[in-house]
Amino acid sequence: MSSKYTVCGVCNYQNINTPSVVWCSECDEGLCEKCKVHHTASKGSRNHSIVQISEYQKLPSNLLEITQTCSKHDEKYQIFCKKHDIPCCRRCVIETHNDCKDLNAIEDVIKNVKSSSAFLEMEHVLKELSENLQRIRIDRQENIKSLTENRTKIEKEVQQTRSLIDNHLNRLQEKLIKELYDVEEKENESITNLITLIKEKEREIIECQTTLDKVKQHASDLQSFLAIKHIQRDVTINQRFLESLIKEKKMNHAFISWKNENALDIFPVQTKKMGTIILDTRSVDTILTNRKNKQAQIKVPTTHVPTINDIKLTLKQTVKTHGQDITDCSLLPDGRMIFPCSTRQQIHVLKTDGSLDFTLNSEFRISHIYFIEESQKLVVTTGMIPKCVMVINMKSRNTEKSIEVESEIYGIVHKDGELFYNGYKRGLCVVSLDDDSDTQLVKVSLARYSNIAIWSEQLYFICNDDSVTCCDLKGTLKWKLEQKTFLTSARGITVDNYGRVYVSGFASNNVVVIPPDGNKHRVLLSEKDVLIKPQSLFFDRKNNKLLITNQRNEAFLYDVSN
Repeated sequence: MSSKYTVCGVCNYQNINTPSVVWCSECDEGLCEKCKVHHTASKGSRNHSIVQISEYQKLPSNLLEITQTCSKHDEKYQIFCKKHDIPCCRRCVIETHNDCKDLNAIEDVIKNVKSSSAFLEMEHVLKELSENLQRIRIDRQENIKSLTENRTKIEKEVQQTRSLIDNHLNRLQEKLIKELYDVEEKENESITNLITLIKEKEREIIECQTTLDKVKQHASDLQSFLAIKHIQRDVTINQRFLESLIKEKKMNHAFISWKNENALDIFPVQTKKMGTIILDTRSVDTILTNRKNKQAQIKVPTTHVPTINDIKLTLKQTVKTHGQDITDCSLLPDGRMIFPCSTRQQIHVLKTDGSLDFTLNSEFRISHIYFIEESQKLVVTTGMIPKCVMVINMKSRNTEKSIEVESEIYGIVHKDGELFYNGYKRGLCVVSLDDDSDTQLVKVSLARYSNIAIWSEQLYFICNDDSVTCCDLKGTLKWKLEQKTFLTSARGITVDNYGRVYVSGFASNNVVVIPPDGNKHRVLLSEKDVLIKPQSLFFDRKNNKLLITNQRNEAFLYDVSN
């Protein structure tokens, strides 16, 4: 920050270099302790509003650059011209606004600006823009996912057709698959570029929101009024950007299909093409909120979203877990299975065929685990004694760090460098991997020994009364489902690609599934499916597999389809 803010303006005028301790927005200068006393006692300035320099420095630099005096005449603004929508000094009025009729005292215009409808409207518009950008980004990401699913399905059909044709058609198949991948890659690149642009817009809106929050807390009324004018320009640009996405049909959903050339009806030597890749776009149905125009509607794909009633489970494998007190489970990206054994103080890693790959030994009992794919780290909790979380490097198999926490610690998940965990009576808590800080996120008693789950920007946990609860990453409650009538001693919890929540009942010997809105349930598995004290479960979202473990030496791997 320049010396204008750090040096006392009164002393500086006398060629005395004295640090300022407060800032007077009306005098537009800093004051030292001595000058602050005179400033407070003086009749002309005793009613001025002053703030600590440390607080004033929290205002964004671009806001501090907004002058509160006329740049042309170097006089304080006294009048606001509504016709030209600008503040004026006394000389401005005489020189250029003498014929303007709608002139008001600046004090009347800026009075209560922070609680004015314009200020509140700006807060709502920024929030609305942020939400709309987020909706579009998520929709574009879903389009990339559906393109991949389209490509996978068509690739299988192409290979089935190819198997019925003679070997010389291999060249035609390769050409067609290459065309398919090229089409998908081109569309993915286009959508990814749009998503990158949207993320930049989201960051801009977040910066505007942050600025507005700081203005609300620390800026003077005049600064707040002028800041709104600056932010309004950014808001208008982003609103036009959203409108351009609709007008330019950049929100059209891309689909890939192919046209079979009936190669089997022609003698293979005469066949020049196996099929044709077709790229199509369809309008989408995403609803963008708009406070002024009520709604801007974009048509979204009317594709079927699977419900809890569509779930079909197929048992693919039953494995022995090499332990008698299995408290959790997980699947690695390569299909290997992980089972922590609490009483033996061991973690068993099994190969895809169920045989033992290797064992990690611990000094303490192990409660729950979570594998961080990006860093190849395994996070391990210890339950009651000691109260800590350990981070294990799965490549070297060494413990890299141990973080002590303030409560018992059970289920745990990871998101953007933070570990969210079940702190039992302390509630839902969060630990930072950067500085090891431990804070309480939700003050509610959680079920002992139970896990927690994460999907998108939401957390799922089991309360002490066996109810399943969903909240966002800031701890704001989304929904809560009471389940005593159909699930007792709930322990395990996991979420699939569609936000459906799977919960295991340790005492009721069953697994239930709950829809994303948490308003009902469906029993998927029970004692007849050999569930005996199911302690935990894990959903592999990449391969649509559900792993369920009984407490004693038995686990079941299911394929999940809709």
